[in-house]
Amino acid sequence: MRLAGLGLALLLVLPAAAPAQEPPPDASDLVNVLLAGFLGFRDMTGPELQKEVAELGGVPFRSDVPVEFMDRRELPRYLKELVDSEYPAARASADARTLAAFDLLTPGADLREMRSRLLEENVAGFYDERPGRKKLFAISADKHLTPANQLVLAHEMRHALQDQYMDVHRSLDDSVSDFDDRRMAFMSLLEGDATLLMERFLLRRLPAGEEGAEKAEKADDVDLSMLAPSIEGVPPVLRDQLVLPYTTGLEFTRFLFRSGGWARVKQAWDRPPQSTEQVLHPEKYVAGERPLSVPIAYAPSGGHLLNQGVLGEMFLNTLLGDETAPDAAEGWGGDAFRLFDLSGKTLLVWRCVWDTPDAAERFRPAILARFQQKHGNGTPLGGFTVFGQGPWRFAVRAGAGGALLVSSDDEAALSAAVASLSRQGL
Repeated sequence: MRLAGLGLALLLVLPAAAPAQEPPPDASDLVNVLLAGFLGFRDMTGPELQKEVAELGGVPFRSDVPVEFMDRRELPRYLKELVDSEYPAARASADARTLAAFDLLTPGADLREMRSRLLEENVAGFYDERPGRKKLFAISADKHLTPANQLVLAHEMRHALQDQYMDVHRSLDDSVSDFDDRRMAFMSLLEGDATLLMERFLLRRLPAGEEGAEKAEKADDVDLSMLAPSIEGVPPVLRDQLVLPYTTGLEFTRFLFRSGGWARVKQAWDRPPQSTEQVLHPEKYVAGERPLSVPIAYAPSGGHLLNQGVLGEMFLNTLLGDETAPDAAEGWGGDAFRLFDLSGKTLLVWRCVWDTPDAAERFRPAILARFQQKHGNGTPLGGFTVFGQGPWRFAVRAGAGGALLVSSDDEAALSAAVASLSRQGL
């Protein structure tokens, strides 16, 4: 279980919870009153909730999932144990250095602490799918399923059900980072599915009795993403890694649901999306358009491979930013990155290919504009344009054959990589 697997359903229905040492915010009490008073929420037990989740989602549970309660004051200790187990310092450091090399995170930022804080402030219920755990928790001081708890736990109960059919913990290799396109695609299926179930759970409680239940079965235009809180002060890459599996994943799952109901959604458990391109463009998932394999032959002399993976269309959108070109990442065909440690310094080599020459041409000015806006005018070097005047420098080369990004906080290492890659085609 990576931290990406920790359910954060409350993000879609309530403001972020107060830090654990503070009392619950009055907003939560107000939401409970509204849900109970206007949407017909009633008291419900864990077994009753499990029964409804099975009925709503069209998939039976293979075994019971008991609901355990946790006081918010207990949450930090549990999350610390989970982070220590699932996100050790070495993994967090590799991720932080990777994101810094992509110019997505401030160099030296404590990514582990930032992610731990986000979890502690936002978790309202979760399913722990780790081997030997397999537990569902509701954050409730009085050990009572409030209306808000029910809504959140409907989402998390669906995660427990998914795990009974697909062994979520082992579906991807541990070497695949939370910031890798492959994990983002997988999490988008899981979170989109669970959020769609939560949406149906809420819609069933709309006034009008059977009419409301019928609407719950047919509705496909309720946008829960509008209820997601702003996460102030969080870098866009952390915001997107946390929230997009819910929002974009919901649209992906709705696409499947409209084409064949819950049976079609469940089929995707056995054939998850292979890229966020398939999530963002579900027709490519249906067509079986897989990402292209992208080799990277370069390795610096004396370098140690620290991390490797796929950035993907979703995080490429994050890199470009909305203000640059909102559609510039469309037509992504595949990419790969390799991150090297050079005696404490860092070197990144990223290569991307495109589905069509038109897509490559659309991307070229966008990626150059992105780094120019952030770092000022670039200078030419061996067919690349180099941006940045400080310790970190970013060399970009883009054309009809694809794109290359080389970045480093070691000027000699960057120059050597650019010289070698300049002799190679895109």
